[in-house]
Amino acid sequence: MPEIITSKDNRKIKEAISYRDGKGEFFLVEGFHMVEMALSSGSAIRVFSLKQYDTKGVDFYLVNEAVMKKLTTSKNPEGIVALCKKKQPKEMTGKAILYLDELQDPGNVGTLLRTALAFGYPDVILSQGTASAYSSKTLSSSQGAIFFLNVKESGFSPEEDIKTLKKEGYWILATDLRSSVPLQGLSVPSNFVLILGNEGKGVNPKLLSLSDERVRIEMEGIDSLNVGVAGGILLYELRKQGE
Repeated sequence: MPEIITSKDNRKIKEAISYRDGKGEFFLVEGFHMVEMALSSGSAIRVFSLKQYDTKGVDFYLVNEAVMKKLTTSKNPEGIVALCKKKQPKEMTGKAILYLDELQDPGNVGTLLRTALAFGYPDVILSQGTASAYSSKTLSSSQGAIFFLNVKESGFSPEEDIKTLKKEGYWILATDLRSSVPLQGLSVPSNFVLILGNEGKGVNPKLLSLSDERVRIEMEGIDSLNVGVAGGILLYELRKQGE
């Protein structure tokens, strides 16, 4: 029989809640889809649920409605939560890397993580100042992509990051509405880094100066796109070049 928890002051509940903001070694995910992704990736270490659930050997706890409400942040919780352990980022070995430069909207970060996984970009670097990959809003938008990507939250300045990647042989491509080549006329080498910039300011000028090329998406009737949309177009088209 699983342990039944009915108190919001239970030590395991308080510990889980302390990781809800994604800081530290652990993070929380909500809902059946996210919990299944956590279990299949081996990231889940505890599961809390209103009903019996097969957690494939991971520690399981039945909780009541009051405890579940304390654990969750969504308006309509599905009644299941998993406490997960963060995976340590590996060395970036992929041919193409996505670099997010001070993106502040967790929804955009999550969307881009999901898109990176969908289009075959396993390595993603989040610069200092970028929304956490493990906040509840980012996790919700990513739809579990975090479990299957090599995500590095950088502890260095963006300039240091890009200089290091250049030394490692990566060709640097940055998005820019000015002084850039259109996407349709672009040719990229096999090893490259795509930099997507802040929602309001775009890519940091210091990173633009370090880039090997700048690219823009040609548009009609409007001069810019949401970074999540633009990133999706670029990641898809650049992948096609490598096929």
